[in-house]
Amino acid sequence: MSVRLPPNLPRPGVPARGPREEGPGEKAKPGEGKASGKATAKGGLVKGGSAKGTSAKGGAQESAGQEGTAARSAEAERGGGDAAKGSQQKDGMAPSTQRGAAAAGFAGLVEKPAIPEPTLAPQPQAQPQAPAPQVDVAPLQARQLPTPSSGASRERTATDGQGANAAKEAAEGRAKLRLALINRLFRGLSEVVMKLTNFLANPGRQGVVTLPVVLSESSVAHEWWKSANAVPEDRQYLALALGEPPVTDDAALLQALRREVNEAFTEFLRSPQGVDVRKQYDAVLQKYEAARIQPVIAGHDTGPLLEECARLGQTYGREFTRSLLLSPWMLAISQSPDEGSHTQVMVAGLTLAQLGALVGHLRRLNPLLSNAQLRTLLLRASTDMKLSLRKALGQQEVEQVQELARQLLRLRAVEHLVV
Repeated sequence: MSVRLPPNLPRPGVPARGPREEGPGEKAKPGEGKASGKATAKGGLVKGGSAKGTSAKGGAQESAGQEGTAARSAEAERGGGDAAKGSQQKDGMAPSTQRGAAAAGFAGLVEKPAIPEPTLAPQPQAQPQAPAPQVDVAPLQARQLPTPSSGASRERTATDGQGANAAKEAAEGRAKLRLALINRLFRGLSEVVMKLTNFLANPGRQGVVTLPVVLSESSVAHEWWKSANAVPEDRQYLALALGEPPVTDDAALLQALRREVNEAFTEFLRSPQGVDVRKQYDAVLQKYEAARIQPVIAGHDTGPLLEECARLGQTYGREFTRSLLLSPWMLAISQSPDEGSHTQVMVAGLTLAQLGALVGHLRRLNPLLSNAQLRTLLLRASTDMKLSLRKALGQQEVEQVQELARQLLRLRAVEHLVV
């Protein structure tokens, strides 16, 4: 059921006009009112306005209110004319209420972007533009794909150059140190040859010469070690030549020095100058053998470097202290009784001076003794024939070797002694 409003019905906010004041455009308003009334009775107009201007929640509330108003209007029509007039007044406010609801909905659409909803699309679009994710991603890419800068490249190049220069300097220093060690051995052996040659020109009548010279790895290493401990500059140079850090400890530095000295000894014996001076040394000893003058030397070094090795907890063998002057024509002092052989006679239990004095005394007891006979008598006196063991020379052994020299003289006198 539809209700048609009179054309001259006063409306809120619009001044009342007479029939003459109505224009041609006002004739369409009754139809509009009809459509409005019909829509209001069904409740569709309120729903349309809420769909255009308000949210779903606001539209539902407004629709429910308007439906209640439409129901009351229908009851007023059925109830009487006064109710119809009240319903007409309410229905006349429906368009303005609709327009107000539409205006309120439009205002909501304008103001809502200031308060972003979680479901709106513009909200996630702003995230890639935020600076925080860019700050987090950039270092990660830098860690995964490191790109060296020009400064870092120059620094690495300079470091590599310094390492190459340090290695080159260390190699040059080691070569210089090796050459210095070889020259030291050559000079030491040449000095011994010169002294023996000079002594052979005027040997005296004792028939013995003692050489308090030890040319071993330990004695040569001690010369460099003593200088390094006394002068800081020499220690730095020695560490650089050995390829060790300048602040290295004593144990590492001494161990490196021992290795270098050992290699220098091996190289010296194979070098042409080493072979030549060794031949000169053997030639002089053969002259001593022919002159029946027995050279006596110390077979091992007992110098202060051994105490340094003990202090630093380093072990060493016989080759480290063994003298380079040992020769089959030499009579030497050994460290232990089991050292020595028939070709290289070495005795223990006596000092160098005591052994030299014993050899001189044997020469006086038997002037006819040759150097080979002297060495054989000392080897026999320092050997236990029953047990086939070597023993140190004590007072008993010294007396025994003297008795052997006298017996040899008596037998030689009657030409029945065979040694």
